[in-house]
Amino acid sequence: MNTFRLRVLAGLIALSASAPARAEPETPDTTPATAKAPITREERTQLHDTANELKAQARDMRQAAQVEHDSAMGACWDRTLVSRCIEQADERLRTATAAARKLELQAGDIERDVRTREARTRRAEKQRAAEERRNKSIEVNATTREQAEQDRAQEAEARARKDERVAAEARQRALDSEAKAREQAAARQREDARAAQRAADQRARVEKIDERIRKREEDQARRAAEAAAREAGKAAQ
Repeated sequence: MNTFRLRVLAGLIALSASAPARAEPETPDTTPATAKAPITREERTQLHDTANELKAQARDMRQAAQVEHDSAMGACWDRTLVSRCIEQADERLRTATAAARKLELQAGDIERDVRTREARTRRAEKQRAAEERRNKSIEVNATTREQAEQDRAQEAEARARKDERVAAEARQRALDSEAKAREQAAARQREDARAAQRAADQRARVEKIDERIRKREEDQARRAAEAAAREAGKAAQ
C-alpha cells in the first residue's frame, strides 16, 4: 500500500470517528395480538421456525453485505473519488446491517413472545390443574358429605327400627304377662271353684252320713222302745 493510500485511509478513519453516530432506527412493536393467548405445540414449532428463518436471513444479509463492502472497498482505491466511494460502500453496509438488525429484532420479538406465551400457558395449565384438583376435592367432599348424610340417615333408620322392635317386644311381653296373669287368675278361680265344689261335696257326704247315722240311731231307739214296751207288756200279763 503506497503512502497516498495510507493518508487517505487515515483521513477517512478520522472523519468517521469525528462524525456523530447515527441513531438506531426505531423498531416497530412486532408483538403479535395473540401474545396473551396460550400457545399450542404446533404454533410454538411454527414460530420457532419463523424466528430461525429470520435470523438465518439476517445472517446471510450481514455476510453478503460484508462481502459486498469488502469488494467495494477494494475497488474504491482505483477510483478518483475514493472518499465518496467509501462513504457509499459504508452507507450500503449500514443499510444492509440495519435491515439485518430489523430481522433479528423481529426474530427476538417472536422468541420473546413464544417464551411469554409458554409461561402463560404453563401458568394456565397449573391454574387449570389446581382448579381441577379443587373441583375434584369439592366433588369428593360433596360425595363424602352426601355419603355421611346417607350413613347418618341409615343409622337413624336402623335405630328407629331397633327402637320400634324393642317397643314392640316390650308391648308383646306386657300382653303376654297380662294374658298369663289372666290365665293364672282364671286357673285360680277354677281351682277355687273346684275346691269349693269339693268342700260342698264333702259336706254333702258328711251330712248324708250323719243323716244315715241319725236315722239308724232313731231306728235303734224305736226298736229298743218297742222291745221295752213288749217286755213291759209281757211283764204286766
